[in-house]
Amino acid sequence: MATLERIGQYGAPRRASLKIPLDRPARNPVIAPATLRLPVHFFAFSLFSLAYGCVLLPWMAPRAVRLFYQVEVLSLVHVFTLGFITSAIMGVMYRYVPALARRPIAYPRLALAQFVIYAVGVAGMVSHFAIGDWTGLGWSAAMVLASVFLFAFNLLPLLWPGCGSGVAETGMFAAICFLVLAASLGLLMGIEEVRGFFLGDLVATLDSHVTFAAIGWMTLTICAASHRFMPAFILPKKTLPRIALWQVAALALVTLGLGTSLFLGIPGSRGWGLAVAAGLAAYVVIMATLVRSRRNPFNWSLVHALAGILWLIAAIVIGVAITLLGAWSIEGASLAGALATAALLGWAGNFIIGMSYQLFPGFVARIRAALNFFALTATQVSVLRPRPFILFGFNAGALAIAAAFVLRAPVLAAAGGWLVLAAIAPYIAITGWTLSFAYRPSANAPH
Repeated sequence: MATLERIGQYGAPRRASLKIPLDRPARNPVIAPATLRLPVHFFAFSLFSLAYGCVLLPWMAPRAVRLFYQVEVLSLVHVFTLGFITSAIMGVMYRYVPALARRPIAYPRLALAQFVIYAVGVAGMVSHFAIGDWTGLGWSAAMVLASVFLFAFNLLPLLWPGCGSGVAETGMFAAICFLVLAASLGLLMGIEEVRGFFLGDLVATLDSHVTFAAIGWMTLTICAASHRFMPAFILPKKTLPRIALWQVAALALVTLGLGTSLFLGIPGSRGWGLAVAAGLAAYVVIMATLVRSRRNPFNWSLVHALAGILWLIAAIVIGVAITLLGAWSIEGASLAGALATAALLGWAGNFIIGMSYQLFPGFVARIRAALNFFALTATQVSVLRPRPFILFGFNAGALAIAAAFVLRAPVLAAAGGWLVLAAIAPYIAITGWTLSFAYRPSANAPH
């Protein structure tokens, strides 16, 4: 609870601390175990998706270097975006947003149904992308969109009261709206592939879909969350500056402008793209200021976060280059693979891995206490030894894959894929072991 209390304190002067029970619904003091474990369900699905995607990397990365825009590569991209990243973010939001708003979600059972629909829909999208079955992809995308609507239905009412005043509330509210937009455009593209109606320019719609998903949903959520998580983890001497709220709001605005201009074919998309880069650069400056004034020493979570910020800087540079060259030019298509690697593996991957070291053990300990299992501390369900290898191996592999796209070197991409897989294997093992204690009452943990 100490970490959650610190998260509640930093960046929100109007709230002193969070001392409410996080797992008790408003009208029912007894919560079903399945609902109590809801965030862990999402984490487990995220972990499975990460393992599946990394197993495919050594074979798919070289193919992507030769041609990025092909259905098998798009299938792998959705393994990481929907399976790994979005699942992890949803799990954190289901745990964190009620604490942030000091209110439980209104319909916890609906949230459990949302997880089931989402997991089935993502599995269907990934498999039907891989085999090029657009009809199956359509119904799978419809399931994902339905689950996204349920997700928004449960969380937007909690975030709305703080929207405009709290940095996390504002950013997460806008991010969920972008998720709805991205999922809606994804379904419409699937319909057009089968029926050939409604949308006139599939390329423009794809560009808009990627903008809303990658920047509006994924990046905006990470920015908003890290404005809260980072101060709680590092205890900076300086408070979170007020400009952080403006950074999140401005990033949401320019992302909407970029996505809309791409979708409607309105001139000015390059200007909007440069404005997005400026908004992300402002985030980097804010994070650097906080880290320089930290009280806590470096740990593996912080190092992963710093690595993620370095990858974000690389993604900004690559994104500006693509904006100037054009995403569908020969050079732009090569850089698109490097951008996807930097954003999905480098930026989001490092953030989620580092966050999991801090949050997952505490979540598990809290669940065990609520279920009256044998008490275990967060330290007892954490494994520290493989973390240096995970950090260096994962980032070295991601760097090799990104470089392979720029150099058009399939062999280098394969080597990078093997490095990522070798580093992720112990991460999957230790994180899966940690999460398993949310499901089993035994106390088979080191003391």
